[in-house]
Amino acid sequence: MEREVKQWTKQLGTSVYDRGQGVTVDSSDNIYVTGRTEGDLDGNTKMGGSDFFVVKYNSSGNKQ
Repeated sequence: MEREVKQWTKQLGTSVYDRGQGVTVDSSDNIYVTGRTEGDLDGNTKMGGSDFFVVKYNSSGNKQ
């Protein structure tokens, strides 16, 4: 049995309510994180009371 080793960690969020909803990996090993926020996330101004977000990372942990 192979031992799993953490490759990298990323943290994202705002100073108000944020919630991760899901994580998936595609066939190219890109990672997609979904959730919702009530703040301005990554320089994007929120459009409503609570906004949905999708963030894509490559296999090295770099945001795409």
